[in-house]
Amino acid sequence: MRRWVWATGAVVVAVAGGVVWQVTTTEWLTVITAIHPDGTVEWVEGESRHTEDNNSYTFPTSDKPHVAKLADDAVIRTAFGCATPTTRGLELSLLGLGTVECSREEFLAMEYPPYAPRLTFNWRGEITEIAGRYHP
Repeated sequence: MRRWVWATGAVVVAVAGGVVWQVTTTEWLTVITAIHPDGTVEWVEGESRHTEDNNSYTFPTSDKPHVAKLADDAVIRTAFGCATPTTRGLELSLLGLGTVECSREEFLAMEYPPYAPRLTFNWRGEITEIAGRYHP
């Protein structure tokens, strides 16, 4: 199983005379398989492959989903936002990730999850950021 986990930041926190490393991790390409009303997200690692339609598509690389809760302060961004109908135009970062912020409620109400998102996790394993990609 191919899993891309990158340490994206570390913060040293002094706790009761000891040192604790607080590390965030990132999954760069995922497929969200389910979003539950309580903020639980199921996802699998993804892989981008060339296709005749639209040039490429993200395919799941595993049948076994991972499960994580949204952190209370989770930031959710997509290419057009989460509202239906969309009220914004296409907005992307230089990495091709959506930059239109969504509220937690808008995200949980989405009919379809964001396309091939990058997920960022805190040290507790909670999702702190979802950044969807644009796909025509």
